Amino acid sequence: MESPDPAQIRSSLGLLARYYYFESGCQKEDIMEKLDAFMERHYPRYHPVDWSLSIEKHAARAAKYPLCQCPGIWVTQQELQTISDINHKVLERLAFTLLCLARFRNFRNENNHDWVNDSNAEIYKLACINTTAFEKDLKLSQLRDMGLIAFAKKVDNPSIHVLFLHKESEPVLFIRDFRKLGLEWRLYKGEPYIRCANCGILIKKTSNSKKYCPECAQLSAAQKKYHWDLQHKQRRH
Repeated sequence: MESPDPAQIRSSLGLLARYYYFESGCQKEDIMEKLDAFMERHYPRYHPVDWSLSIEKHAARAAKYPLCQCPGIWVTQQELQTISDINHKVLERLAFTLLCLARFRNFRNENNHDWVNDSNAEIYKLACINTTAFEKDLKLSQLRDMGLIAFAKKVDNPSIHVLFLHKESEPVLFIRDFRKLGLEWRLYKGEPYIRCANCGILIKKTSNSKKYCPECAQLSAAQKKYHWDLQHKQRRH
């Protein structure tokens, strides 16, 4: 079984803490208890001692950023052209992902100024790029050398400054699904991807009859089997 990504867990804790504060009216101590219970339920290897500082931090900062619902973000013509000019499929997906994340962060916080503070693991997961830790750093350095991004000056700050946002250019592409940003780029470039008929996530079109992602295909098959069994059971009675 694949180990959960600590950065993704921390992101979930932060979102839950804000939800408990703004939607349920919980205060710090109550939020900490709920986050602890969440970890107990969902992570079998959870050790409270290892996560106590993180849980306390998220509970204390819950009130700092109100919950917001983002309908999606626009990508402009100049931004799309800048990414296409990279002329490297993997780096294009990475640059597009960083652009979308920067625009989302700007939506959440008007003082963000085009920064991305997601972990490398989360960025590459959204970009649909599987590679080594060394290659992750190398690809980001390549984008930096192209003048498309900059790194924070502090060594211990992993934030990335995206430098190619063109807010005055014409908006032409609207992105509302952030689950697989790398595939959103491939779809824009004309590659054969479709949206799952059930959950809407992008999947590669391998046949004209394909409609579902693997998870939804299993669910659909199980539902069909259930109804088939039910019909035959009723007929026998």
